[in-house]
Amino acid sequence: MACQRFTSQMLLTQFIPRRLHRHPFPSFLFRRQIPQVRCSSGQSAVGSVTELLEKIQTTTKIYLDFVKSQGLPEPSYQHGDGSVPGLRLPHGVQEAKEVAIEATYELHNLLLGPLGLLLSCPGDQLLLLSLQYIYRHQIAENVPLEDTITFDELAQVTKLNSKDLTRFLRVAISRHVFQEPKKGVIGHTAASKLLCKNPMLKAWLLNIAEEFWPAFTRTVDATEKWPGSEEPNETGYSLAHGTRDNPFNEIRKDHHRHQQFITAMRFSHLHPDYNISYLLNHYKFGDTGSDDKSTRTVVDIGGSNGEVAIEIASRYSHVSCIVQDLPDTIAGLQSQVPLALKGRVTGMAHDFLTPQPVHGADIYLLRWILHDWSDAYCVKILQNLIPALKQGARIVVNDISIPEPGQLGIKAERDLRYMDISMKAFNNARERDVEAWESLFTEADSRFRFLGVSMPPGARMSIIEAEWMGDKTPLPTC
Repeated sequence: MACQRFTSQMLLTQFIPRRLHRHPFPSFLFRRQIPQVRCSSGQSAVGSVTELLEKIQTTTKIYLDFVKSQGLPEPSYQHGDGSVPGLRLPHGVQEAKEVAIEATYELHNLLLGPLGLLLSCPGDQLLLLSLQYIYRHQIAENVPLEDTITFDELAQVTKLNSKDLTRFLRVAISRHVFQEPKKGVIGHTAASKLLCKNPMLKAWLLNIAEEFWPAFTRTVDATEKWPGSEEPNETGYSLAHGTRDNPFNEIRKDHHRHQQFITAMRFSHLHPDYNISYLLNHYKFGDTGSDDKSTRTVVDIGGSNGEVAIEIASRYSHVSCIVQDLPDTIAGLQSQVPLALKGRVTGMAHDFLTPQPVHGADIYLLRWILHDWSDAYCVKILQNLIPALKQGARIVVNDISIPEPGQLGIKAERDLRYMDISMKAFNNARERDVEAWESLFTEADSRFRFLGVSMPPGARMSIIEAEWMGDKTPLPTC
């Protein structure tokens, strides 16, 4: 957005992480010490109805056998599945569950037929509309957790029109959010109980309903008004919300919206496959390629509260980390740094849309930064590093990298494509594949040598690396 000023990493000051799929990439992109990751599954669930039925039966049994072995309830609308955000299943069980979900989805679509497939598209939007109404009027909290209430009684308690209340709730009930055990009576299901027990879920759903969905409705208009624009303030969001500011700055103008947005981002990253351990365990920040243990400098650009930098410094006694972010964000860094690391983890106010002030560092880390920007701005961010780079300096990007079409299962592929078009609607940012990542460095400067992309097994975020091959060796100023 128009300033670094707001990034995914900055939002996730206390995130727990997320997700599953293994990406095979073309072997020519993997050089040096970057391993190629092969996909053990993730094959498309598309097949005949008979094949899908067999796949569903086999994979569901694996999942249910595990559920039974752990004493968890068999999944039901009334009692849920016993899981909590951040819970990671054993690899084989998680994989079986994902394949079963994908196969059931494909079976559903095949049975709908081509026309039914196209006509089914509004459903999720209307459920979201119902949930927005339920949240706004605190309806879930006014339904007894272990009892029932009539629609008319609920309307009196909430001071809502009974007809409207009933219509909105019956949309939710049709998707097993609440139940109607007999006509005119409403009770909770496992899903509706979450609406009054999980404030992070509330923030996430309302953020989608209030920030993103309006943007989606005007995105096609934006592509006509600003063809090919990469500006963050020329989007569906701009038209829907009547603003010429970038979305992050627009949201920050209202304290409630800002806090809701931050909470929503934290919630969306609760999945353990986004854990920083994947980066730390698969990239050697302290490795010089020799026995040399002289001090190395890592600059964590847009590093928020220093979570990553603290972990790096803890693992490598000869590494010093400089955490850069906007002044109001970096101001609280020192309170987060353990006493033993005070001398090796320091903060610096810096906007990455301006030239990099730390010259001669060994590694410049951009974790969950470039994902939030269009190609044009990413190129500027990389070019702003150049005056500070010494020969051999590494640029390490920790971000999503989309594999080739058809290399993921249909569900995982769809999730990434949805995320990509959402970024377009919001601020003209995008998700990128290997070629797109390489082209950013090429366009920024031909002296960047793209080293490739690796996906740690089980992670959702890739490690993307480039080396500065210019002959300039700046004097250290860090």
